[in-house]
Amino acid sequence: LGRIAQSGTKAFVEALGEGTADVNLIGQFGVGFYSAYLVADKVEVVTKSMQPGSPQLKWTSNAGSSFSISDASDEEPFETSGTRLILHLKEDAADYLESSKVEELLERYSEFIEFPM
Repeated sequence: LGRIAQSGTKAFVEALGEGTADVNLIGQFGVGFYSAYLVADKVEVVTKSMQPGSPQLKWTSNAGSSFSISDASDEEPFETSGTRLILHLKEDAADYLESSKVEELLERYSEFIEFPM
């Protein structure tokens, strides 16, 4: 997660401006992840690799240029592996807790997603 910003987002945005971007790549290298900060002032990702004996870790950021990675053994454990995304919503984003609002947005903005939502 700490390397998302180095994954090609800037190059993609530049190509988009020039009209040479492949729009099927949207969301595959962090653009979608960073959109979480539109509604959240803090994001936590708790994750555990599928590799045997892997520790459960937590990545935390407050939308700035820094982040921290810490042990997450005190978090709710995963049986095998997995990832949990925790958004700490901004005060003015409470309407995104309503399932009808989320469904409306998914329907409106998933037009170019090639797999079922």
